[in-house]
Amino acid sequence: MTKQELISEMSSELGITKKLCGETLNVMLEEIVRALEMGGRFTQPGFGSFKTVVSKERVGRNPVTGKKMLYPKKQKMKFKASDVFKDDINE
Repeated sequence: MTKQELISEMSSELGITKKLCGETLNVMLEEIVRALEMGGRFTQPGFGSFKTVVSKERVGRNPVTGKKMLYPKKQKMKFKASDVFKDDINE
Protein backbone atom coordinates (compact mmCIF):
# COMPACT_ATOMS: atom_id res chain seq x y z
CA MET A 1 0.00 0.00 0.00
CA THR A 2 1.33 3.43 -0.90
CA LYS A 3 0.91 6.62 1.09
CA GLN A 4 -1.69 7.89 -1.40
CA GLU A 5 -3.67 4.66 -1.11
CA LEU A 6 -3.57 4.97 2.69
CA ILE A 7 -4.81 8.56 2.48
CA SER A 8 -7.66 7.49 0.17
CA GLU A 9 -8.70 4.69 2.54
CA MET A 10 -8.55 6.99 5.57
CA SER A 11 -10.55 9.66 3.74
CA SER A 12 -13.37 7.31 2.81
CA GLU A 13 -13.40 5.66 6.25
CA LEU A 14 -13.51 8.96 8.16
CA GLY A 15 -15.62 10.93 5.69
CA ILE A 16 -13.16 13.82 5.41
CA THR A 17 -11.17 15.24 2.50
CA LYS A 18 -8.04 13.62 1.16
CA LYS A 19 -6.18 16.90 1.66
CA LEU A 20 -7.00 16.96 5.38
CA CYS A 21 -6.06 13.27 5.72
CA GLY A 22 -2.74 13.88 3.94
CA GLU A 23 -1.89 16.85 6.16
CA THR A 24 -2.82 14.90 9.29
CA LEU A 25 -0.73 11.92 8.25
CA ASN A 26 2.28 14.14 7.45
CA VAL A 27 2.11 15.88 10.85
CA MET A 28 1.81 12.53 12.64
CA LEU A 29 4.84 11.10 10.83
CA GLU A 30 6.88 14.27 11.50
CA GLU A 31 6.13 14.02 15.22
CA ILE A 32 7.14 10.35 15.32
CA VAL A 33 10.43 11.19 13.56
CA ARG A 34 11.04 14.11 15.93
CA ALA A 35 10.55 11.87 18.97
CA LEU A 36 12.96 9.29 17.55
CA GLU A 37 15.56 11.95 16.63
CA MET A 38 15.62 13.07 20.26
CA GLY A 39 16.44 9.52 21.33
CA GLY A 40 12.95 8.72 22.51
CA ARG A 41 10.55 6.07 21.41
CA PHE A 42 7.09 5.87 19.91
CA THR A 43 4.66 3.22 21.07
CA GLN A 44 1.23 2.48 19.66
CA PRO A 45 -0.57 -0.19 21.68
CA GLY A 46 -1.87 -2.98 19.47
CA PHE A 47 0.61 -2.09 16.70
CA GLY A 48 4.16 -1.88 18.04
CA SER A 49 6.95 0.41 19.11
CA PHE A 50 9.75 2.28 17.37
CA LYS A 51 12.99 3.18 19.12
CA THR A 52 16.49 4.25 18.20
CA VAL A 53 19.71 2.52 19.15
CA VAL A 54 23.27 3.68 18.59
CA SER A 55 25.50 1.33 16.63
CA LYS A 56 29.17 1.26 17.59
CA GLU A 57 31.98 2.58 15.44
CA ARG A 58 33.56 -0.32 13.58
CA VAL A 59 36.23 -1.23 11.09
CA GLY A 60 35.13 -2.89 7.86
CA ARG A 61 36.53 -3.61 4.42
CA ASN A 62 35.74 -2.12 1.05
CA PRO A 63 34.55 -5.14 -0.96
CA VAL A 64 36.07 -3.81 -4.20
CA THR A 65 39.54 -2.76 -3.03
CA GLY A 66 39.85 -4.80 0.15
CA LYS A 67 41.00 -1.64 1.93
CA LYS A 68 40.05 -1.13 5.60
CA MET A 69 37.41 1.50 6.28
CA LEU A 70 36.15 3.11 9.46
CA TYR A 71 32.37 3.13 9.80
CA PRO A 72 31.30 5.83 12.29
CA LYS A 73 28.73 5.24 15.01
CA LYS A 74 25.18 6.13 14.00
CA GLN A 75 21.61 5.89 15.14
CA LYS A 76 19.48 3.07 13.81
CA MET A 77 15.74 2.65 14.14
CA LYS A 78 14.22 -0.56 15.43
CA PHE A 79 10.58 -1.66 15.29
CA LYS A 80 9.04 -4.31 17.47
CA ALA A 81 5.55 -5.47 16.54
CA SER A 82 3.09 -6.05 19.37
CA ASP A 83 1.75 -9.51 20.04
CA VAL A 84 -1.76 -8.31 19.09
CA PHE A 85 -0.46 -7.12 15.69
CA LYS A 86 1.38 -10.40 15.11
CA ASP A 87 -1.73 -12.39 15.99
CA ASP A 88 -3.91 -10.30 13.64
CA ILE A 89 -1.52 -10.90 10.74
CA ASN A 90 -1.32 -14.64 11.37
CA GLU A 91 -5.07 -15.27 11.55
